Amino acid sequence: MRAVEFAAKVAAKFQSELILVAVVEREAVPPDFALMDVQRDQARRGEGAGRFAEGLARDALGKARMQAVACGAGAVRSEILFGDAPEEVLRLQERAKADLIVVGSRGRGRLAGLLLGSVSQKIANTALCTVAIAR
Repeated sequence: MRAVEFAAKVAAKFQSELILVAVVEREAVPPDFALMDVQRDQARRGEGAGRFAEGLARDALGKARMQAVACGAGAVRSEILFGDAPEEVLRLQERAKADLIVVGSRGRGRLAGLLLGSVSQKIANTALCTVAIAR
């Protein structure tokens, strides 16, 4: 939500459209804490995992929209994309001709980021526009 707050304030200041994005990986199984026991078993077998993950993304975008509007953003739209998060964000940036990408950081640190790779690092290293990482 720190990224949403920052992006909304920038969008409000420059009277720009804010595009909120959630990317659902095609084969993603939601984390255990996000599922009830029955849903967890279904997700592990691949039954409805994509639909469940899409529902989580839709809920997150709804909360993000409320936060953005509360922070002063006027024109706000949201998109759920499917695939690899960095690739999909960069494709959207290109299509929308966005001047700025704002992403959040989980705060894993440099070593974990190097070993595991992070969405924010991949976007920052590849984007053709300015990238702000909210911490």
